[in-house]
Amino acid sequence: MLSTEALRVLNFGPHERCSLRTLLRMVPVDDRRLMLRQLHAALRHSSVLATDVPMVLLDGRQRIIHVEAEPEFNEQGQGAGYTGVLQDVTDRRAAEDKILELANFDALTGLPNRRQLIWRAERALEQARRHSHQFALLLIDLDRFKIINDTLGHGAGDELLVEVGRRLRACVRHSDQVMEGQFDPAGLRSHRSLEAVGRLGGDEFVALLPEVGDDDDAARVAQRVLESLREPIFVSGQECFVTASVGVAIYPRDGNSVVDLLRNSDVAMYSVKAQGKNSAAIYSPQLAGRGREKLELETALHKAIERNELVLHYQPKVDVREARLVGAEALMRWQRGGSLVPPGDFIPLAEETGLIVPLSEWALREAARQARVWREAFGFDDSIAVNLPSRLFERSDLVEHIHQCVTAVNVPHRSIMLEITENSLMKELQNVIPALHRLNEIGVEISIDDFGTGYSSLAYLTTLPISELKIDRSFVRDLGITHQSSAVVTAIIALARSLSLRVVAEGVESLRQMDELYRLGCGLMQGFLISRAVPPEELQAWMEQTVMVRKAPWIRSGHDAQFDTGGPARAVGRLMR
Repeated sequence: MLSTEALRVLNFGPHERCSLRTLLRMVPVDDRRLMLRQLHAALRHSSVLATDVPMVLLDGRQRIIHVEAEPEFNEQGQGAGYTGVLQDVTDRRAAEDKILELANFDALTGLPNRRQLIWRAERALEQARRHSHQFALLLIDLDRFKIINDTLGHGAGDELLVEVGRRLRACVRHSDQVMEGQFDPAGLRSHRSLEAVGRLGGDEFVALLPEVGDDDDAARVAQRVLESLREPIFVSGQECFVTASVGVAIYPRDGNSVVDLLRNSDVAMYSVKAQGKNSAAIYSPQLAGRGREKLELETALHKAIERNELVLHYQPKVDVREARLVGAEALMRWQRGGSLVPPGDFIPLAEETGLIVPLSEWALREAARQARVWREAFGFDDSIAVNLPSRLFERSDLVEHIHQCVTAVNVPHRSIMLEITENSLMKELQNVIPALHRLNEIGVEISIDDFGTGYSSLAYLTTLPISELKIDRSFVRDLGITHQSSAVVTAIIALARSLSLRVVAEGVESLRQMDELYRLGCGLMQGFLISRAVPPEELQAWMEQTVMVRKAPWIRSGHDAQFDTGGPARAVGRLMR
């Protein structure tokens, strides 16, 4: 017999009768069988009954009722029935389920989170080990998420992540794998698939493929992931395109633990980033080797300054009309273990790690010191150009740092020229303009490198305190071959003249290019035809041998720049290092 309070919990009136059969009919069929087994077991062993029972009340509400009852015995020790309590625990269970969901699923996308992903990956790995099949893990990192997040705001970024999660989930076909007897921390049923896409954190996602036949199976899923992102995503009313870099690791070849598989898929993913993004790569030991080499190179680069391993080589800028030096560009080299590390191997790494800042500060000091040495040796009175990243122009102490560099060796401020690429200038224009004006005020000139390859606004060129434009080598390369290159160079020269700016052609490697530039009206050049970048002592010797004369020995008198075959040929030969 139920008490009045028990009847109220079950939504019966205080005087209604409620039999055990009625109560059992309120339990859903699938749960009813389990309930009957528990009842029979308790009666058979006269044990305590304690369980949560899902029930559908007479008004249709679904509730969870906690039943806790103890057996009663008569004087002969025989079972006489059960007494206990009923309690509606629906709200408590909902709160517990919510806590479990928050602990195991990403609140934004609803996908499994890092904790749940690792749990599923470990179960999948155990299954693969037990049944001797392969298991693949895909690490998916969005390529342009930061740009969208910074431009449109974090709300738009969240919208994009939700849509990406939805698309990725559709890329992975779910299966009905059974893992009997395994504990599921998220309360998942045992037949729930381990195959899943989850959010590892930030803009990183993981896809688990518990059983793959070979590399091609994993590669096909990776390709589906890339294809799913090709369609635009609309966030905050804006059409956006996002790509991904996918790294794949496969058990057991690429690791015997989840930690190993995550690490190696990360290595593969970053190899995709390095190759241009928007692709997929399967891990190989060669990729790990390159990763270790990069880490070793970064560690050594940290110590390069204190070990005095950095050197500057100098490429001269020459006025071919007057055969005289008009300046030099300082190019950084790294003397490591008896050999020079190519700039392409360590400058991008320095920019990526932030080491470009101390390296650039060192280059400014060293260039100022070298200007002093040449000033005393042969009266050098021109400037040495130093390439600086845009982030240095944003520093409030840049002017003070350059002032200290030149005053420490007693050379004028104009001994240093700063070069910034056109792309870097335009990306950070508003941030670097104040520094450009302050530098101009103390006499430091600014040169725009790689001019013609970016997106410069002519309006900005009329107001920026710049002194020099350097024609990018891509236009110089085809001079005399394509009309388009000549047209671009002609336009740049005309623009520079109208703004009273010097114009320098870089990457001059052939007599044809030199002749065409001279014909178009550009007399300031640098490139391999004239001289490669050389150590400072070699540059002094080069000057004495080639350009320390009043008139260029390779140019005939008259309008056209032609080349003689006697002395001029020997002069050109000396130029080509």
